[in-house]
Amino acid sequence: MLDLPNLLSLSRIAALPPLALLLATDRPWWAAGLFVAAAATDLLDGYLARRHGKVTAFGATLDPIADKVLVNGTALLLAGLGALGLWGTLAALLILAREFAVSGLREAAGGGALPVTRVAKYKSAAQMTALTLLIAAPELPPAAHELGVVLLWIAAALTLWTGAGYLRKAMGALG
Repeated sequence: MLDLPNLLSLSRIAALPPLALLLATDRPWWAAGLFVAAAATDLLDGYLARRHGKVTAFGATLDPIADKVLVNGTALLLAGLGALGLWGTLAALLILAREFAVSGLREAAGGGALPVTRVAKYKSAAQMTALTLLIAAPELPPAAHELGVVLLWIAAALTLWTGAGYLRKAMGALG
């Protein structure tokens, strides 16, 4: 059960406390590096699980939880530190609300009835790119923060789009 793909998923969750410490102690480059490394495990764990025949129900459940902890935890940290501004915080709140709603829908539909879509993968990439830019923004030109917020809104739009798709599928599955 605790094979390499699942350990990589767990590493995304474990990355949050040191990420919080790096953000709180004003080390944006280190924080951005840690976030990128943690985000990269999202691609690697699934690839390894499929390639080596290690796809399990535990891993399929753990992977999206680890993504949510990393993305939403980071967004909450940035918002709490005042690094998102009002508009970035609103986008982060929309993303967080959708994640809770989809998690509830998945639970109500029995877990497997709502498979991950290609647009959901783009959503995750947009979220992780926006957050990386927002983490590093204090060390970049001022326009980097604005670009990060714009990317976070694009991620929020994709998040809401995929959430609506999951809602339609869940309604069909729940009758």
